Amino acid sequence: MAAVFKFILRGAAAILAVALLFTAIWVVRLQLGWVEIPVEAPLTAQTHDPAYAEAGEAAGLLLAAMRERTGVPGAGAAVSVDGRLVWSAGAGFAELEGLTPVTPDTSFRIGSTSKPMTATVIARLAAAGTLSLDDTVGAHWPEPLNLAWDPLTLRRLMSHTSGMPGYEDNTDYRGLIGSMRMQRRFDSVEQGLSLVDGSQLAYAQGEDFLYSSFDVNLAARTSESATGQSYDRLLADLVTGPLGLETPYLDDHGAAPVQEASWHQLGRGGARLHPHADVSQRWPGGGLAARSADLVQVAGAWLDEAFIPRALAEDFWVPVRLNDGSVNEQNYAVGWRSDLVVTRFGEGAPVRMVHHGGVSRGAMSWLALYPDLGIAVAVNINAETPQFNDFASVEPEILRLFAAAAGRTPEGATPPSLD
Repeated sequence: MAAVFKFILRGAAAILAVALLFTAIWVVRLQLGWVEIPVEAPLTAQTHDPAYAEAGEAAGLLLAAMRERTGVPGAGAAVSVDGRLVWSAGAGFAELEGLTPVTPDTSFRIGSTSKPMTATVIARLAAAGTLSLDDTVGAHWPEPLNLAWDPLTLRRLMSHTSGMPGYEDNTDYRGLIGSMRMQRRFDSVEQGLSLVDGSQLAYAQGEDFLYSSFDVNLAARTSESATGQSYDRLLADLVTGPLGLETPYLDDHGAAPVQEASWHQLGRGGARLHPHADVSQRWPGGGLAARSADLVQVAGAWLDEAFIPRALAEDFWVPVRLNDGSVNEQNYAVGWRSDLVVTRFGEGAPVRMVHHGGVSRGAMSWLALYPDLGIAVAVNINAETPQFNDFASVEPEILRLFAAAAGRTPEGATPPSLD
């Protein structure tokens, strides 16, 4: 009995020693890698139309001030008017080791801003008659990984009202751990869905709202089956190719572009590289990377009748109702959030905005489209601020500058000062 007791004690001591070792390694890692961000940071801006030169100069200063105020290493921003890029800029550093500056050509992880990019693919397929928003998964993918997915419609999937679980609601427990760790490299959208294929639905379709990326991934996989093309091929053939853009692209898929930013954590008066996280499990819903300049051109293309018919675009921008007739809790439409009234220009001049933000392990993104003004604004950073609005609050300021320069400041608003 005494020998057994000693054996147990030795085992407990070994476990404790291992635990202390890993704790020590974790503590040491917490202390390493922090870099103070230089006070003097570069600002590179491009005005693509001389009519916006004054607005662009002021917007560049706003971007630089936001970067300094939030303490993020780098930030990018861009504006399009009627789908045409008129201004783009980069402030600060894409990476801190070599102090590479952010330029308008720097790409960022865009997190859930990937969702309106996937919505663009689906809208283009709907415009071509290849599918419709009310098609079911089973209509195009007869044997999905989980048969409970068969009756789910693209409209419900793209509005988070389908019943697909989120990360925390995933009852496929092996998949739950994998989706949280984000260490595995996936080669396809279908492989990423294997993280949730053993999970129950969270609720009956249309009964509730639950924000996720799995549902958007499933909509993208259904689009693949409808066309016989991979998601990255659809993105290239239907979005970036026709618009003449280099991004968005699948992050963590092949070699990273030279001008892709590095991802950072903030703290200790500076920043450090974010621990590795592989976003290949969620490309359609949260794993793309893009330049700010390309994001606003994709958003602006939604205003082009030849690219997406306006009636179809408006269908994508209507907040989706639940089965009881109520609008879902986030005013979520189809791949976009939609607000009929925002006070960017003051209480007396409400405007409509469709938009999406994203957070992606060391990066944040914000894209806003004002359909009735014909203006889109994007802002991206390569770190995570404590509150989303810490960085995104610069967008309304930039918007007001370019609305004034375009002569589109709504009636009842006070034009911004350029002094």
